[in-house]
Amino acid sequence: MLHIICALKPEARPLLEYFAMHPVADKVPIYRNPDSQITLTISGIGKSAAAAAVTRTREHFKAGRSHTWLNLGIAGHASLPIGQAVIIKKITDAATGQTWFPSRVFDTTLPAHDLLTLEQPRSDYQKELFDMECAGFFQAVTGFATLELVQAVKIISDNADRPMDGVDPALINRLMMQNLHGVEEITQQLLSLSKHQQRLNDPGPDYHAITGDRHFSVSRQHQLQAALRKWRALYPGDTGLAERLAGQNSAAEVLRFLQDEVDKTPIRFSK
Repeated sequence: MLHIICALKPEARPLLEYFAMHPVADKVPIYRNPDSQITLTISGIGKSAAAAAVTRTREHFKAGRSHTWLNLGIAGHASLPIGQAVIIKKITDAATGQTWFPSRVFDTTLPAHDLLTLEQPRSDYQKELFDMECAGFFQAVTGFATLELVQAVKIISDNADRPMDGVDPALINRLMMQNLHGVEEITQQLLSLSKHQQRLNDPGPDYHAITGDRHFSVSRQHQLQAALRKWRALYPGDTGLAERLAGQNSAAEVLRFLQDEVDKTPIRFSK
């Protein structure tokens, strides 16, 4: 699942229409598309609002570590052309100096730039993009999400030649519509990553067979999941593990057996 956080309704409206999203929460601007794979939350302006929107979204959808996140909206820059979409490679909170570096593990045609999140709007444009939400978004989401699954995309709405005084809802709406195909490219990449991460996190049918008649503490459940992921990587076609563990009566014996088997199996690298 992909969760999109936008600050403004004019930023969100084209996405709501494009992905056919509908409200899912009373009195809270949270939306979801019909196949439940993409959600959108309108946060309002500012870091605190963005962080609160992340928290509301996480709680509403019970977001796990395989869920992906995207902060999407407008930003200013000294010289980039109006309407240019960029992916963010570094976020700096202007008030605190704290930084985040989104780890991008997919290809995109969008150029990558740094971004500075401000407390108040400014017109002294610099080499970084300007916005007012991204640092709050990253501070909230990276506390529980997988960093590779968190990204930000900004669309240039103002620059030194055309300052923010000329930015209005109609312009924002038009800029977002112009970039819908580029946004969809990013959303599909993130959804693909989410599905891949979900497969990695899935303990598989052996997990339930193994834990069904043995007591595993929470800590040992995590150890078992990690051991099973290694096992599947070494023996991707193996379907008889639960039967071979029939003689191991305790959680400790199961974990010891798996570790011994993994340790004695050489890793083979194919060309």
